Amino acid sequence: MTTIDIQRIYEKYQTLNIPNTFNEEQIHKRLTETYFAEKVSLERFEDLRQDEHANFENAKGAYVFEDPRGTIKLARLNTEEEKPEDSSYAWVMNSTQMGMSDMLTLEITIFHGIAKEEMQLGNLRFEEYLVMLYVTGHIEFENDENIERVRDLYRNGHYFRYFGAQNGSGIYLYKP
Repeated sequence: MTTIDIQRIYEKYQTLNIPNTFNEEQIHKRLTETYFAEKVSLERFEDLRQDEHANFENAKGAYVFEDPRGTIKLARLNTEEEKPEDSSYAWVMNSTQMGMSDMLTLEITIFHGIAKEEMQLGNLRFEEYLVMLYVTGHIEFENDENIERVRDLYRNGHYFRYFGAQNGSGIYLYKP
């Protein structure tokens, strides 16, 4: 059975300078350095203006993920059925995500942060936020033998209560 040591993750979190709400420069750095994204003109996604659900009028920028090194990482949490060979991903900030990527969905959630008053151990939402940082690689441990097992659980239907995809099963990745 794979267990998640929340105390260890929290202690590591305290030593890192992970922004709680990322600014545009921090988002750019994360997307380009971790996922090899390219920032592109919003005009590339002009057709989203016609989509009433896309919220395109609030878009701040756009990224495409075309480098295979990045697309492999973005598909890391997807099930095998969700990994078509020709996967393409894009994100229009404050608007919409294109392409099925659980990793990108969680990253976007992390960019928005968590309320300061929630940030204490014992608060399940904060503890799941810490686990989300761990699963996405914001928090890493040297020679970590557990991370791929945790990611496998996610791929196999163990989700967060408060973040990302939900399947209604009640099977959660993190059990306090």
